[in-house]
Amino acid sequence: MNWWLLAGSAMALLCAAGHALAGRGLFYRPIRSAIANDLHASVFTGMWHLITINFTLSAIALFVLGTYGRGDAAAQLIAAQFAGYAATYLAISLRLGGAWKLFQWLPFAATAILVAGGVLAGQ
Repeated sequence: MNWWLLAGSAMALLCAAGHALAGRGLFYRPIRSAIANDLHASVFTGMWHLITINFTLSAIALFVLGTYGRGDAAAQLIAAQFAGYAATYLAISLRLGGAWKLFQWLPFAATAILVAGGVLAGQ
């Protein structure tokens, strides 16, 4: 077992749940209702669900990798992916006036750090 990867899996699952549940009311519904064009609204809906699916599949993959104690290339890619999410959201947040404007970078960064720890522990 790789406890770092299992913790990263839990964080990725928290990101998925936060996106699907809290994000729906905070961001999805207001943005969706502001989009007048049906095609644009449908594309936005699809993107929203793709993100939720991506977070969920990352959590499942990390759980499987953590259960078998493998910090391999898949875990490295997931760590890089969440590090990219964190960097993107932190940059946007800072551009909006402060690190706390869009707090999502914190769970993304935590996921990346935990998974990177699991990769290092598994080598």
